[in-house]
Amino acid sequence: MTYAIIDGTTVKSTGTIQQLFPNTCFPSLGVPASFFTDNNVVEVVDSLSYTLPTETLVTKDAFVKDGKVYTCEVITASDELKATAIANKWSEIRTNRNKKLTETDWRASSDLTLSDNWKTYRQALRDVTTQSDPFDITWPTAPSS
Repeated sequence: MTYAIIDGTTVKSTGTIQQLFPNTCFPSLGVPASFFTDNNVVEVVDSLSYTLPTETLVTKDAFVKDGKVYTCEVITASDELKATAIANKWSEIRTNRNKKLTETDWRASSDLTLSDNWKTYRQALRDVTTQSDPFDITWPTAPSS
């Protein structure tokens, strides 16, 4: 885990607790909360949630915001990044769809009669890519028999 020593809104240094305080012995149960407070030490946030394709995560030098230290920031994605994220998501969806179709191919072999339920399911899988939002796909449910 990475920590930072801060002075107000300035990050003085970052590292593991052992790197920040190399001459200090800590109890085996962990560092007491009072040590963090007394030495202005806070945990570094290095990942945040964001919404594709409209946002992206960028790495930054450590900075203080609202009493926390971050090494990343969520920003609005450029048109190019949005297009790439959408294309990648559609590719992922096609891969998943093809896997589901392959898993049911045996039902459509020449010596079996495919039930209407399975025909409908397989067609719904083929139609998945006609949905408008690759980040909000409604997958069909496979028949129980």
